[in-house]
Amino acid sequence: MKHFITMMAWVICCCLYQPATAQQQIIKGSVVSASTGEALIGVSVSEGHKALGVTGTDGHFSVNATPAAPLTFSFVGFNAVTLPAKAGMRVGLDASTSSLGELVVLGYNTKAAKSVTGSATVVSETKLKDVTAASVDKMLQGKVAGVFVGNSSGDPNAAPSIRIRGVGTLTGGSDPLIVVDGVIGDYPNPSDVESVTVLKDAAATTLYGARAANGVLVITTKRGKSGSAKVVARVAEGANSLSQGHFHLMNGPEYYALQKAYYQSTYTGNDFDSYLETVLPGDALKHNTNWLKEAYGTGNTTDAQLSISGGADKGHYYLSGNYYSEDGILKQTGLKRGSVRLNSDYQVSKKFVVTFNTALRYSKSTNNSNGSGYQSYLNLPWDAAYGADGKPVDPRTVNWYGRDVTNFVYDQQYNRYGYKTFDGDILLKGEYTISDHWSLSSTNRVTGDYLRAQTIYDARTAAGADVNGQLEDYSEFQYSYLTSNLLKYRTRLSSNQDLDLLLGEEYQNNYFESTDASGTGIAQGISILDGTSAALGVGGTKNSSAFISYFFQANWNLDQRYFLTGSFRRDGSSRFGSAHPYGNFYAIGGAWLLSEEAFLKHSHTISKLKLRASFGTTGNADFSDSHAPSPDPNANYKAYGKYNVTGSYDGVPGLYPSVVDNPDLTWEKAYTTNVGLDLGLVHDRVNITVDVYNKENKDLLFNVPLPGTTGFASIARNVGDVNNKGVELGISSVNIQTRDFQWTTDFNISYNKNKITSLYNGVTEINDPQGRFRFITGSDIRTFYMRKWMGVDPATGDPLWAITNQDGTKGTTNSYNSATQMAVGSGTPKFTGGFRTTFNYKNFDLGAFLVFVQGNKVYNGNRELFDNDGAYNRYNMMELYKGWSRWEHAGDHATHPKYVVGGNKNSQKTSSRFLEDGSYLRLRNVSLGYNFPSTVLQRLKVENIRLSLSGENLWTLTHFSGIDPDADSRGDIGTKYPFARKLLVGLQINF
Repeated sequence: MKHFITMMAWVICCCLYQPATAQQQIIKGSVVSASTGEALIGVSVSEGHKALGVTGTDGHFSVNATPAAPLTFSFVGFNAVTLPAKAGMRVGLDASTSSLGELVVLGYNTKAAKSVTGSATVVSETKLKDVTAASVDKMLQGKVAGVFVGNSSGDPNAAPSIRIRGVGTLTGGSDPLIVVDGVIGDYPNPSDVESVTVLKDAAATTLYGARAANGVLVITTKRGKSGSAKVVARVAEGANSLSQGHFHLMNGPEYYALQKAYYQSTYTGNDFDSYLETVLPGDALKHNTNWLKEAYGTGNTTDAQLSISGGADKGHYYLSGNYYSEDGILKQTGLKRGSVRLNSDYQVSKKFVVTFNTALRYSKSTNNSNGSGYQSYLNLPWDAAYGADGKPVDPRTVNWYGRDVTNFVYDQQYNRYGYKTFDGDILLKGEYTISDHWSLSSTNRVTGDYLRAQTIYDARTAAGADVNGQLEDYSEFQYSYLTSNLLKYRTRLSSNQDLDLLLGEEYQNNYFESTDASGTGIAQGISILDGTSAALGVGGTKNSSAFISYFFQANWNLDQRYFLTGSFRRDGSSRFGSAHPYGNFYAIGGAWLLSEEAFLKHSHTISKLKLRASFGTTGNADFSDSHAPSPDPNANYKAYGKYNVTGSYDGVPGLYPSVVDNPDLTWEKAYTTNVGLDLGLVHDRVNITVDVYNKENKDLLFNVPLPGTTGFASIARNVGDVNNKGVELGISSVNIQTRDFQWTTDFNISYNKNKITSLYNGVTEINDPQGRFRFITGSDIRTFYMRKWMGVDPATGDPLWAITNQDGTKGTTNSYNSATQMAVGSGTPKFTGGFRTTFNYKNFDLGAFLVFVQGNKVYNGNRELFDNDGAYNRYNMMELYKGWSRWEHAGDHATHPKYVVGGNKNSQKTSSRFLEDGSYLRLRNVSLGYNFPSTVLQRLKVENIRLSLSGENLWTLTHFSGIDPDADSRGDIGTKYPFARKLLVGLQINF
């Protein structure tokens, strides 16, 4: 709070300051980037052919000029603009198409692309939004080299996992840091995003020091520009459907025939028919239900936005409203969201600018599927979803053949689950120019989030029958306050040298609390706990964390050819022990723009050639991965001795120790070396970027197991090292460019090699507590560890697994318990990337975008249940995939063991049998657009009208036997909510 009071006092004082009125013949003003608002240094100001001067280090100019005379402002990398001279003018320049002049938003500052020494990739709005999704993170898949976006669920409410340059921590957080409009935040509404910059190496990320070990996503939202008001109305409407991939379940007659063949081959009595009737009743074939069709259907997607933006010399504004609705392809799931955003800035005086941003969002998420995604795989086709009267069948009242007496269609009438969220943020920023060299800014953001979830198990369903109905209420509230204060110094050391310095202080406080309560004995139709007849339980939690940071950066360049960047940051966190709460992080980077050297400057082939190199450290303070199966609830307090207060003894509340303190606990650290090359050919018609990196993560945050005699399961310590090294390649090209036709392509591919280099106390192997993996020194961090499948014994049809005998010899065994567990593959892809191509012909444009993942293994855990060789004969079975076969007779060389009701020697248990190739190539999007001709626009008095037709997830090339091979970074696919195939029609009108 003291930081906020100090900054607000500073803002008020600056607001009261008014500079003296300039003389009439002296024209003063400032020049900024139109897209970011950053001051531009060295902009030439001229009147006709007469040069009047240049802007100083704060972007301001002061020239002798005739009032109202046309002044031209020109700067390398920007489009020149001519405006009438007047006092206090604020000029915004748009970046030109030259890649050297493009601006890269790095969060705390903005640089021309040529001066960037680190690895940073910008994704523009156009490239980001060629897919329709509920969140920004889902739009990044395949668009940046070195960035893996994995989706464990196609649920509109689910967030993907994003990994930048591999996983560098054993069980700690691996999510990148999100920076919005210069300060740490969360994903904004996709329709408000101007660009996303991905920061990957230490030179680019080190200013975020302790928070940047997993990379940084810098998101810039839209802002208004000087000129008349611009109104944009946009709507996209479409349908979502399921693509089953290679996956198909058996129908009723097929499954009946499979089981009948088994009984015929094993039962030899004379009364086989009467026996068969007892184990496989003939009336089972009365029904042939396709449970997948009952679970999945067609839904709608609506994405609508209305925005207005504009401004004048003194201020600018951007106001937008958005409505997004997506019906999940899994019936009775979906998301509805409404949001509003206001971004504004106002030049209080020639030296003081205030920025005010605010955003509010309300969303409603539902999932009344009642487990249909799981049950649709397993329910037998012999059971009917609906009775003769057309109403859903209560499975408890009929002869139900399936093992799980569950009809999700019946339960969906009564059981409910959903949650509502309301969140918002307010940002207030003040920028004050102290002198030609010095400037001061303070950014203060407050975010808040309230969630309310409710689950109802109706008494009419199996889930609620035993307790006459059950109601569960859960609510959570969280907020974050952040203040970021920057002092900048810019100067020209000589005619060919520039230096800028940045000194900053940042403080962030996070708070979270939740309450949950449940009760039983719920009358039908009641959805409040007051309607319960008996309380079942009450619980809750509170936790908080705080960070404080101090940082410094220096940028120097000589002749706009040689660039050096150095930075240092010191961070403290409440999450760490009293001995080492602070960590120091640093980076140095350099770049050489060879294309500005005399021997290349006039080359007709090479238009840009830049070499980059950097080394630095960043840190990680997250104990728990947000996408892990079981996020650690004690993540904020692992360094402190903790008592659990939920115990009781003889009816009296009791406490017991639950966490061992470790005052020496401190930051994870990542040491990154990066060497890069940026090459532009033929006037930047072809742009190539190559990066080679090596990242060592040390002092990892890990729960080290303790002996049971201590009374504790583990203690948090800094142990272990993980190495990631790789190569990234990006190529953008304008292949054909004529007056009426243009063809462009973008391609990226990245290779990453991951290896655990050490664990702790000489230990070389340990189980990953969050999956089917094992941490092994010298191996990939996502190494699957289980029994190795060796196929089927041709003589007997038995399953076979690998075994390592005590003398070291290797062989096979049909005994699951005797088989040896071993490393059997990795969930980390060898290559990932994407390819985008666009054709423009007159007013038409056609684009396609593909993503690919190659060389990773995924564990198809569902097959343990529906590819079980008879172990669960009251579950349905999948049809054998192309090239698969089931053993029937001696001598058969089959992929599947003999079908045995009750199971064939545990052949369905966890093993590499269900480990499949997760490689895929997906046509993520195809879009066709048409922009109305100017003659029509003039008659209608609008700026532009655009019609579009797009399809998403239209085709996937893969050998995966399930519905969808796309997996998160853990490579574990269970009962997955698959991606939807979408067809959308869009209309956009610019006024």
